[in-house]
Amino acid sequence: MDIRVDRKDFLTTYTNLPNGPIKNVVDEVIQALKDGSIVGEHVKKKQIPQYYKQRHNVQVLYRVSLPQHWRLIYTFLTLNEGEKPRPYLLELIDHGQYNKRFGYFKKKSA
Repeated sequence: MDIRVDRKDFLTTYTNLPNGPIKNVVDEVIQALKDGSIVGEHVKKKQIPQYYKQRHNVQVLYRVSLPQHWRLIYTFLTLNEGEKPRPYLLELIDHGQYNKRFGYFKKKSA
């Protein structure tokens, strides 16, 4: 199966990742998606960040936990009418960026 990627939010980060555990797992996820598997956890519709809804009109979202608390975020998009949905890799983010994107914040202790 053909996979699409967001050049800004996914490809730039992926290209700059050093070889190692994060990149290795991302490569495994990409291969699994190419093989037709669904990987990771389905995000409830009410938890999909506005960023993805506005930028990509996302209705279905998945997140994959990676080593060192990184996340790979993806969806399925249909580019042409009558075509099967294809995986679209939206973003590859570290834990801090993930918390901001999804609105998770640790409360500071008093």
